[in-house]
Amino acid sequence: MTRGKREFLRRLILTVGIGGLLIAGLFMIPPGENGSRVVGGPMSLLPPLVAIMLAVVWRRVLMGLFIGVLVGAFLHTGFSPVNAVVETVGYIILPTAVDVENLYIFGFTFSLMGMVGILIRNGGIEGVVQFVSRFARGRRSAQTMVALMGTAVFFDDYANTVVVGSSARPLTDRLKVSREKLAYIVDSTAAPIASLAIISTWIGIEIRYLDEQIHFLDSFAATGYGVFLHLIPMRFYCIFAIATVFAIALSGRDFGPMLKAERRALGGEPLRRGSKPMVSRDFQRLVMEPGVIPNAWYGLGPILVVLVAIVGSFFWAGSSALSLPLSAVFSVGGWKDAFSAVTNSTQLLLLAGVSGSLVALGSSWLGGKLSILKGLDAWWSGARSLTVAVVLLILAISLRKITDEEHLATANYVLEILSGTSPYLVPVSVFLTAAAIAFATGTSWGTMGILLPFAVPLAANAAGTAGDPMLLILSTGAVLDGAVFGDHCSPISDTTVLSSIGSMSDLMDHVKTQVPYALLSMTVAALVGYGLMPWFGFSLWASYGLGLLLILGTVWGIGRRP
Repeated sequence: MTRGKREFLRRLILTVGIGGLLIAGLFMIPPGENGSRVVGGPMSLLPPLVAIMLAVVWRRVLMGLFIGVLVGAFLHTGFSPVNAVVETVGYIILPTAVDVENLYIFGFTFSLMGMVGILIRNGGIEGVVQFVSRFARGRRSAQTMVALMGTAVFFDDYANTVVVGSSARPLTDRLKVSREKLAYIVDSTAAPIASLAIISTWIGIEIRYLDEQIHFLDSFAATGYGVFLHLIPMRFYCIFAIATVFAIALSGRDFGPMLKAERRALGGEPLRRGSKPMVSRDFQRLVMEPGVIPNAWYGLGPILVVLVAIVGSFFWAGSSALSLPLSAVFSVGGWKDAFSAVTNSTQLLLLAGVSGSLVALGSSWLGGKLSILKGLDAWWSGARSLTVAVVLLILAISLRKITDEEHLATANYVLEILSGTSPYLVPVSVFLTAAAIAFATGTSWGTMGILLPFAVPLAANAAGTAGDPMLLILSTGAVLDGAVFGDHCSPISDTTVLSSIGSMSDLMDHVKTQVPYALLSMTVAALVGYGLMPWFGFSLWASYGLGLLLILGTVWGIGRRP
């Protein structure tokens, strides 16, 4: 038997074995409170579990996602194969593909990658690499520079993943840093940073959810924004995830699958042989136009236009909605209010992406770098490279849809598990529950919207029972943090996919190498933050001090230099 056949047989046995155990296990679990095993019951967990299992075992993410959606539709339609196919294609996937909000996101991503294609051809990216190389002469300094770049682009996770990943990739390749490591740094300074930032594209949705629960939280602040500010010190996972990135980058140490990837990169292979980067081969072959002299400004200019356009358009839209005076532009409070009032963020992101593409095209032509036709050809090479990635995003969103409250109500069943939890275990319980829901569904915002209406009243009751109001604010922060963790690590999450796109990494390689680091941050957050702090009355200083010691001890204790 050939090696390929043996591998196929091994994967087939794993699939049948794990699948059988999943189905048997879910049937052994008692039904939900509504008496159903499917909608709001244990079988509603099957679609995301099937999708993730197939993606891991067969390394076929598209196949796994499609079958996950099909399984969900099969359950939702009462086990009818014909109706399941009709619902999957006609009522889930196609409406997702043509949804206006999704089209804005796809357009934003296409325009950014098209812009990157132009910047590669006109020497802008090479100029940026040469400029940054003055400060990043080794692997550790390069990783630290990427982490700082990711931290600087704090106001949007989508812009962070694509812009920082695409800009830094040539530098990290040159300094023999693996694509997996680049994707990890980009991903871990995207959602964790954006969800903490007081001015970001996340702030509006987070404040809206908190405002809906303000009657439970008004003892801390009168508005959702005020509650959000109180929550920042309680966001242990996000803060520890960022700390882990810098600990890994500055120490030059790695562990787990990332260590193997870094050793391979030191041998001259940034990508694993046989891997499937999230862009086309044509894009990977894009090179600088012959005779062009690299210039950093041709790369930095369009990127800065995108960033300024995002910040400026968000402020303009928010301030117009609130009729803020012109003087608000000089006030931190004015910026906070404006960003919290934005309701058309995806449209503004598309506008910013198109602006960057036009500036890249126009500056290349005016500067004699590329003709209009060559510029358009470079843009098209970058944009069309995302065809497979966009299909993956559509399927990921479709899987998210089949598990929502209107279909299988997966999260509702998971929430039932929390009933009867000890008051001092509520923060860590809702943190782990939010993490599980976000990982299974691939959405952080959706998880927040599903879980907060349940978790906040539960935490308010626990706080009243224990006479400790800190349990309420800690549990609320735990929901937001758990949602970020699950979304951060899930192979069906849009930010995970976009991080792989920007870094030109294989999606499952990115997930496999990132998860151990994310689990380290999650474990520390669950232990010293949401666990020991309420149970033993730890102070914030003690929790963060112990948490940082555990992270540094782990990195230096089990980490090795590649």
